[in-house]
Amino acid sequence: MKFNPFRLIFFLSAVILLSSCLGTTTTAVVSTDARFVSLTFAANDSIPFLNTAAFTLVGKTIVNVDSLPYKTRIDSVNPTFKFITSAGARLYGGNRHKKDSAVVTGTDTIDFRQDTIHIRNWASDAKTQLVYYINTNVHQVDPEFYIWNKVTVNLTAFNATNQKAIVLNDKMFFYQNDGSGSSVDTSIDGINWNSEALIGLPADAPLKAMVQFNGKLFLTQGGDKIYSTTDGLTWNTNSFTNADYSFKSIVLGLKDSLYAITQSKTDMVYRFASSGDGLLWVIKSTNVVPVGFPISDFASVAYSSSTGKAKGLVLQGSETNSSNWSTEDGYYWVNFSNENHSLDTLAVGASVIAYDSKLLVFGLRTDNGKSYYKVSKDEGLSWQTPDTLRNKLPKDYPARTNQSAIVLKPRAYDKLDPLPIKQQSNRIFLIGGNSGLTIFSDVWTGKLNRKNFLIQEPTIYVNKNAYVNKK
Repeated sequence: MKFNPFRLIFFLSAVILLSSCLGTTTTAVVSTDARFVSLTFAANDSIPFLNTAAFTLVGKTIVNVDSLPYKTRIDSVNPTFKFITSAGARLYGGNRHKKDSAVVTGTDTIDFRQDTIHIRNWASDAKTQLVYYINTNVHQVDPEFYIWNKVTVNLTAFNATNQKAIVLNDKMFFYQNDGSGSSVDTSIDGINWNSEALIGLPADAPLKAMVQFNGKLFLTQGGDKIYSTTDGLTWNTNSFTNADYSFKSIVLGLKDSLYAITQSKTDMVYRFASSGDGLLWVIKSTNVVPVGFPISDFASVAYSSSTGKAKGLVLQGSETNSSNWSTEDGYYWVNFSNENHSLDTLAVGASVIAYDSKLLVFGLRTDNGKSYYKVSKDEGLSWQTPDTLRNKLPKDYPARTNQSAIVLKPRAYDKLDPLPIKQQSNRIFLIGGNSGLTIFSDVWTGKLNRKNFLIQEPTIYVNKNAYVNKK
């Protein structure tokens, strides 16, 4: 478009002339309020969507805190500005005092790539002016791209095949034992680890079956004992009060209950048990574990569905036939494996997590011994290989099974943390595992680029820092 300074002069002159023609019997209502209200972008070839950029006022700058999608063009934008009152507004490219400008009509096409582009609005008194700078943010990286890195080569010298990494109260714990000794290392960022004293946990405890629930960690060796801890270091032993049953495994924590598999000592039937605190357990004769449901050596995850409903998933790799079970209440389970066989090449010792409204499973392939990595977008019903251009494990990630997969969620104190720690939030951690020949205690991380896009609530100022000029 061509910039024409006479269009604004004519517009302002018309406003003044109209006021003078009203006579002495009519008082024209004018305002000195020229404040910004909103900015929206119309859909066109440059931006093929309508008003998705949420612009707000930060100081004297109009800015979209949440950036426009990756590769959005802003060279040919149709903007619509709204102010409290306006006798006319003019856009300027570059420095405020440059003559390159255009009257805002609502139909013009503007190149928002210019640095320090700004707008001057005249209130309805045709005298009071406010100037705002405009900053249009566009994501410069593909938001759906996963970045994987190796951050720790060997977090501990004590390498055992029986191991488990888990999160408790915003801290990561890496447990290991070999039947004769145990160890635990802790970290808040997954990079720096400290060895700590471990009390009360048996040296042959099945660590893979450890579950976090309601601010505690739980596991069982079978029999009548449950082990629990509130700090990850000191473990307490609780006995099962029902003499007719013995524990087989802890399944998961879902909603307000912890679920376990028990076996009757009279009829040898497996039944689900539930507890609100891990101390008192309820077993009903009707809560029979379905045929084919894994009793041990499984992976489980509790998560929220796309509609916010709490759900649980249990899966088990197998040399012949993997199984994949879903529940909403911890008692009734649906075997997705009957309908879908997309996990059939998954070996024993897999790990599963919920991440970015999807489920991710990691393990080892039974057909070729390579890394197994699949994603489910339908809550575990079906599993697909991720987009290899955007989301694949690094080439130098050694194939393995029994690795621990965990997600470090945003923490309340992240805003106070140093940047390296803050950046670990929303990050996937793959820790340890074994390949049959090699025992690993390394740490790899993966993060979806979009999880790095921090949308912060801006501080809103009205008129305080805007450029005001009255003539």
